[in-house]
Amino acid sequence: VLLSYGTYTNLELLEHYGFLLQENPNDKAFISLEPEMHSLCSWPKESIYISEDGKPSFALLSTVRLWATPMSKRRSVKHIAFSGHRISAENEAAAMEWIADKCRALLSSCSSTIDEDMLMLRIIDKFQDHMGEPELSPALCDEIRAFLESNHVTRGGLSTKLHVSLKTRRAIYRWKLAVQWRHRYKRILSDCISYCTSMLDNPC
Repeated sequence: VLLSYGTYTNLELLEHYGFLLQENPNDKAFISLEPEMHSLCSWPKESIYISEDGKPSFALLSTVRLWATPMSKRRSVKHIAFSGHRISAENEAAAMEWIADKCRALLSSCSSTIDEDMLMLRIIDKFQDHMGEPELSPALCDEIRAFLESNHVTRGGLSTKLHVSLKTRRAIYRWKLAVQWRHRYKRILSDCISYCTSMLDNPC
């Protein structure tokens, strides 16, 4: 049986159905434009994103290409930008650098890294055995502590087994979904940086 959930992103799947897909071709990382960029296009905000494979959307790329063009030349090249074509090699490099820098800034603003999220997912999968693992960063320790306190879970020594209620198990499941979503979001941004870098290193 093949089920279709339309074009929902993972965040929308979480909101409406309570789950997400590890491989969701409709997943996106939305990007906010600089204030002066909005006057250059009429694209809705929902069109400005990085695709699941790390590639900028048509709307995002065409807008950044036009923004990277000197103001005196924008009118003459606007039709090129919004037809999806490169304006020039120099312009393309500037567009790729802006998008990559935007993704780096978004990743830097996150409280955990991709690798830390992967570690956290392993901890959640084997919750009882990984409490107090020495390789944990302070941020992950704080996240675990906050979860335990919010769900009124207590433990003695580091090796103490946790005996949790059904309610807490459900909370752990929701916690795992949240970590999975943020890990996938960061993965998209990271893949976009790799894509932009490859375009800069190998211009057509």
